[in-house]
Amino acid sequence: MNLCEQVACSLCSEIVEREIFATHKGENCPQRIVTCEYCEFPLPAVDLFKHQEVCGNRTEYCHQCSRYIRLRERNNHEIRCHGSDSTTGPSRDTSASEREQGAPRRQPHDLSRRRLLFTIAITGIAVLLGSLFLQQKADDHQVP
Repeated sequence: MNLCEQVACSLCSEIVEREIFATHKGENCPQRIVTCEYCEFPLPAVDLFKHQEVCGNRTEYCHQCSRYIRLRERNNHEIRCHGSDSTTGPSRDTSASEREQGAPRRQPHDLSRRRLLFTIAITGIAVLLGSLFLQQKADDHQVP
């Protein structure tokens, strides 16, 4: 096998050398799947910035100070106003190399997950009802 051989990425169709293909697919490919740090939604890396601009502007209620806080500001808010970090569990136990790479990702909150599932369920019901009404309307307009 020739390491200088070039291969096409199955995600973005870019031609890369075989020796750097794994790095391309895992870190550089614009079509690789990444997750939003605010809602954990999986999407192509090329779309992440625009998604997080919108998603990070959503708010969640802070029960400690009775205010709505933007998701992108929540970690700083909790450190500044409440003296705690919102990250819990294993993400607090990071190695030096992980700390150098940036702030640890916060763990998803059950409330956010429930809200997302509720939104998906409501949207599904709305689509179903809309299609039933459109089908009924189409049946009413048909001439026998």
